Amino acid sequence: MVRRCLCACTIVVLSLLTCSASAVAAVRKHSSRSAAASKSPSSRNLRASSSKAGCLPCAAKQARLLKTKLSRRAKTAKELPCHPKDYVDPTIARNYNAAMRDMKRAGIKPKVTSVWRSSETQAALYRCTQSSRCRRANPGLYAALPPGQSIHEAGFAVDVAGVASGRRGAKRLTPQGRRIVSIMKKNGFNWRYGLSDPVHFEADPRQHGYKNLKQAIARTQNTCQVKLAKTKSSKKSVNRVAVNTIPVKARLTERSHKRGLRGV
Repeated sequence: MVRRCLCACTIVVLSLLTCSASAVAAVRKHSSRSAAASKSPSSRNLRASSSKAGCLPCAAKQARLLKTKLSRRAKTAKELPCHPKDYVDPTIARNYNAAMRDMKRAGIKPKVTSVWRSSETQAALYRCTQSSRCRRANPGLYAALPPGQSIHEAGFAVDVAGVASGRRGAKRLTPQGRRIVSIMKKNGFNWRYGLSDPVHFEADPRQHGYKNLKQAIARTQNTCQVKLAKTKSSKKSVNRVAVNTIPVKARLTERSHKRGLRGV
């Protein structure tokens, strides 16, 4: 009886070992076939195509993001002014700063309403002066010259408010205005138009290295200077020069004209 039980157990164990061995062999055979199939050119091409298909949405998304970023940069570049707000030609910068200092020492707070202008701004002012409706909306605007003819485009003109009072055609110099005119003349600025455009002071480009006004305008309209602050802690600034930067677009505001923006 014991012998029969031992024989039966032996047979069962042997059968189980045989089954497991055959199963392992089948798994090895299947894995070797899979490896061979993966090494074949057709399988590689299939995998490559599937990976490319999976990355197409990612590539399209990255392209859209790049396009958006570039368009934002271009828009920002167009909106940046060609020169700082108080820019004058470097050849008269010392005179201009000296005039501002002299006014402050004399107890005058100079209200400079216009210095350098882009040709686009000058064109907008000129169009406004040609329209009776625009002139009524901007009573402080005097006659503006066409673009390419204004000395403001060259950075050689300064408009200072508070020189005269009264209605147009009957203006009179104020006591402060007399001092302003005297200080500006002392520092090389001519009060060219007098009471017909009392805020306007200018220097002659021909006395500062230019052949004529046209040459001075061409230079300042095509060579831009932007002051950039380094850091708040250093409190210093540097100048960066960029050639052929797009000037700022014209912006006419009623506030600026009421403060004394003139047209020449």
